[in-house]
Parts: sequence; structure tokens; C-alpha cells
Amino acid sequence: MQDEEVDRSYNLIERLFLKLMEPQNKARILRWAWLISLGMLVLGYLIIYVKVSQYINF
Repeated sequence: MQDEEVDRSYNLIERLFLKLMEPQNKARILRWAWLISLGMLVLGYLIIYVKVSQYINF
């Protein structure tokens, strides 16, 4: 009984991994990772600007 549950979960993980490795899913993951990293970059620059702008005389 225990071996059957372990085998089923392994099969589920293997199927999920194979599904994620399809080219269209890789492209979707890469696109979201790129957008998240771009958003973090912009957010970082905004935080730096807000913190430093009080010391800069324009």
C-alpha cells in the first residue's frame, strides 16, 4: 500500500516535470521570469530615487 502511494506521487511529479519542459511552457516561464525581474529592477530604481532625491538639489 505504501509503495503504491509513493509510486503514484513520483508519477505525478514526473508528468508535471515533463509538462513544464515542453517548449511553449518553457517560453511562458521565461517570459514571466523576465517580466518579474524587470519589475524588480524598476521598483529598485524607484526606491533608490525616493530615498536619495531629498539629498539631490535640482
